[in-house]
Amino acid sequence: MPGLDGTGKLYAPLVPYLEPHFALTFVTYPDLDSFEDYILCAQNQLPAEPDFSLLAESFSGPVAMSLMVQQPGEIGPSILASTFARSPLATLTRMASSVPGHIFSIGALNDFCMDVYASDEEDNSETQPLPLNVTEQIDGALLKHRISVFSRIDVSALLPNIQTPILHLHGRRDRIVSENDAQMIENNLPNVERVDIDAPHLLLQTQPQRCSELIFKHVYPES
Repeated sequence: MPGLDGTGKLYAPLVPYLEPHFALTFVTYPDLDSFEDYILCAQNQLPAEPDFSLLAESFSGPVAMSLMVQQPGEIGPSILASTFARSPLATLTRMASSVPGHIFSIGALNDFCMDVYASDEEDNSETQPLPLNVTEQIDGALLKHRISVFSRIDVSALLPNIQTPILHLHGRRDRIVSENDAQMIENNLPNVERVDIDAPHLLLQTQPQRCSELIFKHVYPES
């Protein structure tokens, strides 16, 4: 389940590590009008057979949490990565509704993207350009609308009702999802294992091998 881009293409660095072990289905999002629309859109793309696992990154975390409550028993051990139950940067995201769409174009956001995704401490020569390559294909107005839709999301009340075993991956250098956001998930999910990774917000992209090992161990603990 993808982040803000809605395409699933940002999973490219992770896919080679997961494909040998999992049959992968990629959820994608068109431009939708409400959070409930995103839940229904994702639900319609889930596997027909029960006991599948979800991998939900960032923007998709609240969608996945909602599905886990709606479909108890159908969703197996799942992963929440760089995500939140209550919208982070709420004040900033609410401003999206009054900011021209072109401000959200990749040209205007280049510096911000590199500041969030890049790291001076690791070699991301292969993965670092990926956020820009993907997001430059997305219309700024679509990103603006998507941010606005999620600016007031708060699914924190659902967390105690989620019985699905959760692996919660959080980047120590995440500048979007704060430690408080991560703590909220950790403190309120009844069956969660949190792992902190020395990575920025796109931890699945910058640490794909480490993340894939953790994901495999969580979904297949007896292997």
